[in-house]
Amino acid sequence: ARDEELWRLACVKVWGHSIGTLDAQDAENSTVYYSWRDMFIRRERVNFSGCYISKTTYLRMGENSFQDQFYRPVQLVEYYRYIRFMPDGKVLMMTSADEPSQGVTKIRNVHNIRPDVLRGRYRLFGDTVTLVLQKSSQSRATTGHVRQRRGSVMPLDEDSNATQFLIELRIGHSPKRRCAQLVWSHYTLVQKRNKVDTSSEFDLTDAKYPSLWFSPVKSYHLDADSPLV
Repeated sequence: ARDEELWRLACVKVWGHSIGTLDAQDAENSTVYYSWRDMFIRRERVNFSGCYISKTTYLRMGENSFQDQFYRPVQLVEYYRYIRFMPDGKVLMMTSADEPSQGVTKIRNVHNIRPDVLRGRYRLFGDTVTLVLQKSSQSRATTGHVRQRRGSVMPLDEDSNATQFLIELRIGHSPKRRCAQLVWSHYTLVQKRNKVDTSSEFDLTDAKYPSLWFSPVKSYHLDADSPLV
């Protein structure tokens, strides 16, 4: 179990072409690793054996009553956000009112074409994970082809009218598990209309964008569906 080649292959599975080398410092955080096992233990990564989940709860004012103009109901809004990472660079994100016991099953199939599931790619940069997501499309899901630039794990959509979600999350730790927390640091919506990009940044308040916490899911497999780039 201490064989260095085993740990090197484990690191390749997690970081892919961004793994770097042991005789050079990590470009993102200037950390020196003394072995592949040391890198696997100490370097920030995302977990594949489950998904990251957050619960958002807030109050929303309703419409005034017709019978009593002084009465205005207050609605309690609750929903969950799910993010699942795969070893080959794919990522799924879904926002749903379903409890985690039902919500995790909706992103179990990596070829899911549900309209409420965002699909995309992610990259790791030190303790930051960057996501590029798009809404699931029946035509794209059927063909299964996404043109990629050599060496890139980000999707390139040639559709003249497309919407992308650009997200940056910071990896944190819990007392019982490393890399168990994702904290929002940046969220931008980019809309492309007739080859013109318009971007909008979300206000990342703790109330509407709480941290996501990792939850193991036994039904998720860890096999990559395509070779690592």
